[in-house]
Amino acid sequence: MMADFLTMLAGARKEILVQCPTERLKFQSLGWAILITSGIATVSMWFALASVLGINPVLAFPIAILWGVVIMGIDRWLVVSIPPNRPGDGLRRLGVALPRVILALLIGSLISTPIVLRIFQSEINTQIAVIKQERLSTFLTQQQHSVVSRQVTYWTNQVANLQKVTNSGGQVPLNPSADPDIQSLEKQRTAELALEQQYYQQWQCELYGGPTCKPGNGPLAQASEQSYLQAKQQVSNIDNQITAREQVLSATDVNSEHTRYQEAENALPNAQQQLASAAAQENTLRSNFEADNLATNGLLIRLQALNELSGKDFTVNATRILLFLLFLVIECLPVTVKLLQRPGNYEEILQTTAERELKDAKRAIRFRRDPNAPQDSWVPPAPQDSAAAPAGGDDRRDLVREVWTSVTPAPDWPSTAVTEPLVDRPDEPVSSSRVDAGLRGMREPRRPTIPDLHGATELRYDDDEL
Repeated sequence: MMADFLTMLAGARKEILVQCPTERLKFQSLGWAILITSGIATVSMWFALASVLGINPVLAFPIAILWGVVIMGIDRWLVVSIPPNRPGDGLRRLGVALPRVILALLIGSLISTPIVLRIFQSEINTQIAVIKQERLSTFLTQQQHSVVSRQVTYWTNQVANLQKVTNSGGQVPLNPSADPDIQSLEKQRTAELALEQQYYQQWQCELYGGPTCKPGNGPLAQASEQSYLQAKQQVSNIDNQITAREQVLSATDVNSEHTRYQEAENALPNAQQQLASAAAQENTLRSNFEADNLATNGLLIRLQALNELSGKDFTVNATRILLFLLFLVIECLPVTVKLLQRPGNYEEILQTTAERELKDAKRAIRFRRDPNAPQDSWVPPAPQDSAAAPAGGDDRRDLVREVWTSVTPAPDWPSTAVTEPLVDRPDEPVSSSRVDAGLRGMREPRRPTIPDLHGATELRYDDDEL
């Protein structure tokens, strides 16, 4: 039972293998190679699902079995589709086998990787912890320069400054850089400075000439000058407002202190709310990253850890390469065995059988017969429509049908033979003249003939007699 399964797995035809029993061991070995690779593929997939993806080992087992069956089918196709090694067909066979070898290498790499990861599992887990810590440090460094982090820093300073003012009853001056009014004035001043520079450049271009304007103090130059002066005056006004606001913030009189206290007390709740929102957003980003970083145990990070271990330690790198090549060679075993096998009696009989099947199929198509029917079951084609047949066609068709359906009886060889029995005179030698006379006295059976339309006679022979 097992032997038949192995030969079937190797793609051997049972009816042909019966005719050459010496070839059975070769195909059984090839079947074992396919079975071994599918078994290793099953174990590899189980390791990948249970260790890498974290699936329940019991639930991962049916999936691993299915994967092993798929690899078995692919290996069987690779083996069966490689043509046998025949003299003179080296280049053609190499061209046919090369894509299959490449596919076998890819499958072998895919299967051998989870096994290597399983062997170095403890070292990989240690290196994964190091990788996660490095990722967290990089994230914190990047977060310090992010927009959310700058908002947290700004509102933290705002809340601290406002609390100082309220705690001192308004005696502590407000920080001008944290004052909303001064911040708004600073933005306006920046915009007006940009306009001032733009109008100044236009004025200089119209006055002294440039790529887009001609020199001269004309209307355009005067208009640009007026725009420049207005922008400059606006910047000066904003500077005066900023100076006045700074004086109010740093004034020490009773009224200024009271005003400063009221402003700080009114602005403190909003500042605290903005700080809490920015801090919550920053904490959410950090918590999400830490959760994702902690849950990352997939294939990619394990491969990264293995690569880092291989780059740090020569022994680990050499062991990894040797193990990978070992399982790769095992996974390519069916194709390798098929390529190294020499053709034997099975291939010869298979080729002869294929040629005979092709010949029988062609004969069946030519004579419109069932390929499974016996040799003497040929049925003449049905007559064509009488309306389309030429005159006298019915008689000729009847004649053809009569000739083909007539059965010539087998000759009565004993009655027609003229030879004398030799058993009566065993001591007397048989002369050639007696044998020739006996053969000439036999009647030759006549083959059926078909008269053609002009009265000639055409002899018909079977294909095997030609």
